[in-house]
Amino acid sequence: MEKSKSDMEVSEFILRACHDLRSSTRAVRIHSELLLKDTEGPRNTTFEQRLGYVVAGAKTIDSLVEGLTKYSLALQTDASSFQSTATDVLLRSVLMKLSKELSDCEGKVTYDELPRVTGDPDRLMQVLEHLVRNAVVHRGEAAPQVHISACKRGEAWVFAVRDNGPGVDGVALERVFRPFERLKGGERTGAGLGLAISREIVERHGGRMWAESQVGEGATFLFTLPKEVNT
Repeated sequence: MEKSKSDMEVSEFILRACHDLRSSTRAVRIHSELLLKDTEGPRNTTFEQRLGYVVAGAKTIDSLVEGLTKYSLALQTDASSFQSTATDVLLRSVLMKLSKELSDCEGKVTYDELPRVTGDPDRLMQVLEHLVRNAVVHRGEAAPQVHISACKRGEAWVFAVRDNGPGVDGVALERVFRPFERLKGGERTGAGLGLAISREIVERHGGRMWAESQVGEGATFLFTLPKEVNT
């Protein structure tokens, strides 16, 4: 109970901080963009370049704040929000949301029959979105191909999200789940905070998340969730 209370306090603190940060960075970005678009004043390449750095930096901070906001919401996941949830319905909603991104890179997502589980629908949809987006963002030269499946194991379901990307070196498989982790060279990186958020959500559902991969042979992200209550 104390841990849950502490997590909630941390979450609320992050949310308040993110709100203030977002307001400030967006103001910086908007006014910098307006200055870049101002055609009345003299054109100065150095000035424009420096303003471009300001805009890019503000966008990066804004993206980070968005990730921290999602992470803080993941900290609020608890059993009071759990209900019987059809994961295939959640996945279809995710694919609709990501339809343009998938179309732009000619990506394809296929899936087997997926089960009902017990959990928070909004948070579980977040997990599926992060994993599909991760495969799209960190794809190889070929168009991304993602397949999602699930199998029953004891009192839980094991979900697998397999892609055809560049893969991850075995020694880095755990590192991709660390917040803000960036792998060097041509290796895959965690999608910002996406994988850390996904693992946090899964663990708060009583499950676990891990990855299996070999360089050049794609990667599979796996996670467990409890079966639907009374099934």
